[in-house]
Amino acid sequence: MLFRWVNREEDGSLWDQALKGFPDPSFSCLYGWRGIYEGVFKLKTYYLMVEEEEQILGLCPLVYMRSPWLGGGNFLLSLPYMTRGGVMAQEPLIREAIIARIVEKAREVKADFVELRELAGEERPGSFPANQEHVQMVLSLPDDWRDYEKAISPRLRQVKRAQKAGLEIRWGRGEELLADFYAVFSRRMRELFFPVYPKKYFGMILERFKDQARLALVYDRQKPLGGMLLFTFGGTCSAPYVATLVQGQGNHPNQLLYYTAIRQAWEEGYRTFDFCRSQVDSGTFIFKSQWKAKAKGLIYYYPIYKQERALPTVGQAQKSLTFRLAEMIWPRLPLPLTQWLGEKLIRQLALA
Repeated sequence: MLFRWVNREEDGSLWDQALKGFPDPSFSCLYGWRGIYEGVFKLKTYYLMVEEEEQILGLCPLVYMRSPWLGGGNFLLSLPYMTRGGVMAQEPLIREAIIARIVEKAREVKADFVELRELAGEERPGSFPANQEHVQMVLSLPDDWRDYEKAISPRLRQVKRAQKAGLEIRWGRGEELLADFYAVFSRRMRELFFPVYPKKYFGMILERFKDQARLALVYDRQKPLGGMLLFTFGGTCSAPYVATLVQGQGNHPNQLLYYTAIRQAWEEGYRTFDFCRSQVDSGTFIFKSQWKAKAKGLIYYYPIYKQERALPTVGQAQKSLTFRLAEMIWPRLPLPLTQWLGEKLIRQLALA
C-alpha cells in the first residue's frame, strides 16, 4: 500500500471520486474545501490518501490550527467548522495504519492534539479518549409528503401563519442574496456571542461548489429575517449554516425557512435532510427533533492529546472565564467590529 500526502496542486477529482465509494461520506470531505481552508483562513492542510493497485483504500483530510484558547495548543483537526470528517477506510487494518500516519504527521508539525470527528460506531484501534457531546440530526425524507405534513402538524400551522403574514422565500447564490444572508448571520452570531465567519468564506463556498451550494432567505417584504446555506452531496441535502433574527419570530420565519428547504429537497429527490450537529438535549436539538430528525451519534476522539489537560469540549469552554467574558461583552460590541474580530478569532477556534 502507498500512503501519500496529496499535493496541493492536484485538482481533487481522484479524491472526490474515491470519497463516493465510502459509506455515508460527508460533504465536508470533498476536496474543494481544502482551498477554502487555505484561501480564507490561511490554515495549513494535509490530505492523506491510501492507494493500492489503482484503488483508493483510505482517505483522511486534516487541518492544522494554532489556538490560544482553553489553555492554548496546536491542533490537527478533521475537520474544523464541520459536523464531521475523520478517517475513511475500507477495512479496520487500513484505518489503524492511517491513524498511525496521522500521529507521525502530528509529531512532525508539533501538534498537541489530534481530533478526528466521526460517526459513532466505527471500529477504532486502541482506547483513545473521546467526547460525545454532539449528535448529527438527520431526517429521512418520506415517500409521501402528506404523511410528513401530518407528522409535523404543529410546525405546519406555524408555516401557514408565516405565509399568511406575507413572509416569502428567495433562492439564489448571487451577491445581493449573499449580502443579506451575511447581515442576518453575523448579527445572530453576535447575539450568541460567537465569532462570525468572514463573508468571503460563504462567498467562496458558493463559488467553488456552484452546483451544490445555494442560499435560501426568508423576507418580510424587503427585510431579510433569516437565511440558510444548503449543500447537496450524494442523496443528502445539508443545512450547515442557518440563522434567523430574534426580531420577527412572532411570524415564524424560521419554521417557513426550514419547511421550504425540506420540501425543496424532497421535490428534488434527495433521500435525507441533514440538520447537522447539535449538543444533546440543547435547544437546537429539541427544535430539530420537532421536525422528526433523528440523532446519529458522533464521536470526536483524540489519538494525541495533552494528558495534563481536559479534552477541548464545548461544555468545558462554557465554564471558562473567556466564555463568561465573551457572554458579557460580545453582544454589546458594534456589529462591524464583531465581523472584523470574528475573522481573526474563528481561524484560531478549534472547537468550531
